[in-house]
Amino acid sequence: MDDVRLRLSGVSKTFPAQRALSDVDLEVRAGEVHALVGENGSGKSTLIKVLSGFHRPDPGSRIEVDGVGLDPGNPAGSLAAGLRFVHQDLGLVDELGAAENVGLSAGFEGKLGRIAWRAHRARVRDLLARVGVPVDIDRPAGRLAAVERSAVAIARALDDRHGTPKVLVLDEPTAALPPAEVDRLMQVVRGLRDRGVSIIYVSHRLGEVLGVADRLTVLRDGRSLGTFSTEGMDEAALAELIVGREVSEVGDRAGLTPVPPDARPVLSVGDLRTDLVRGIDLTLREGEVLGVAGIAGSGREDLAEALAGAAPATMALTAGGVTTTGQASVARARQHGLALVLPNSHPACAVREQSVAENIGLARPTAVARRGWVSRRREHAVAREWIERLGVSPRDPARPYGLLSGGNKQKVSLARGLIGAPEVLVLDDPTSGVDIGARQSIYALVRGLAASGTPSVVCSSDLDDLVGMADRVLVLVDGEVVEELEGEDVTEARLLAAMARRRPVPVGALAEMGGER
Repeated sequence: MDDVRLRLSGVSKTFPAQRALSDVDLEVRAGEVHALVGENGSGKSTLIKVLSGFHRPDPGSRIEVDGVGLDPGNPAGSLAAGLRFVHQDLGLVDELGAAENVGLSAGFEGKLGRIAWRAHRARVRDLLARVGVPVDIDRPAGRLAAVERSAVAIARALDDRHGTPKVLVLDEPTAALPPAEVDRLMQVVRGLRDRGVSIIYVSHRLGEVLGVADRLTVLRDGRSLGTFSTEGMDEAALAELIVGREVSEVGDRAGLTPVPPDARPVLSVGDLRTDLVRGIDLTLREGEVLGVAGIAGSGREDLAEALAGAAPATMALTAGGVTTTGQASVARARQHGLALVLPNSHPACAVREQSVAENIGLARPTAVARRGWVSRRREHAVAREWIERLGVSPRDPARPYGLLSGGNKQKVSLARGLIGAPEVLVLDDPTSGVDIGARQSIYALVRGLAASGTPSVVCSSDLDDLVGMADRVLVLVDGEVVEELEGEDVTEARLLAAMARRRPVPVGALAEMGGER
């Protein structure tokens, strides 16, 4: 009996200036986790959009679900055929609870325009029980833990009011999850598979892919290189399949030159406070990459924007021989030579509708303007310099930013930070949604910049970033630094152990709260 749930045959997609997919074949079996892997720009996103009906593939492409042909380019047809999608941007309304978020997408229980809330809430609870993550369905989505938000999005996708879900596509489902919650989501994925749901799993995290997927298909330059069993495969072999060459292990510290302990301090921060950070001190030395680690809620996610004045914070800041105190601001950060590099998923990272040249020029208008007017020739010339320096692909200043792959978007974000010749770079999750090849390129760029005079503070939820780049790492728990790791002590195991610690409760505090000592 044919157990193929989803079959793609000769699927191609051509845009006016690019062929994004070329004769891709793919078979996903019933009740399996099938990973889709490849570098940024390999065609994964285009393939997902073809499956969802957002893109109509080229003539001759064929898609079947349980042996029945699918009319491509029709979102309603994809939904009716049982294809469901959970994207990296979960699309939840943060002010509403799970009951409302599920209902807005799948519909509410009730008749004659009136919502039967009791029946609807029971249905949502049943969907969440299938996912296997307990969620308070009345709690606003913006106040849920990251894995709970993912569970709500998956429950919404599994609703059967529009037909039986047959294939669930999870696109970078753990990109925003801390390590402990990644494990919980992996349990959810395995549980869905065991109940017969076919899952297409898209991720750049190779260890995750090998740990959860039964088989995987590799895309490169819009073509399928084949489908492989994950049994017996290791990360090195998978990385080589993806990039087409041997690559060093992600997070490998080989080649990192220790920073002398007497190196000159470039940046000193005292009593940094935000809503989550309780008052920390840090020092960045010449030639150094300083990492900051912590789970969601630790304060790590506040730190980069706070340092750069892009989020409310107070601190004493010393750089360039000048000390200022008080409320943080972008102007103050720039005065001290700090530049912020946001992750490409951040809404303020770039103007997505504008070109690469326009985005780079916006970061420093004086570099591309003459007598108050932007010179397009100068703008493109400046952009070409950064495109060459950082290896942005394609090497076209006029390319719309929104059409770049994740890794190349991140390089444009780096260019925006570097164009003002900062003394210190502050990077926030610099490899979010970036493939292994681009990731190693970014590691090399950051290390090279530090060695040539532009040290960095790297705040990251990805431990590979910290192991692969940082000379020292500050670990935050409950808004305080609980451990500082340096040199060979910067390992994934040590970081995980430190992040799992809890700030000790002061003597007498439990009694004051009504508890026992």
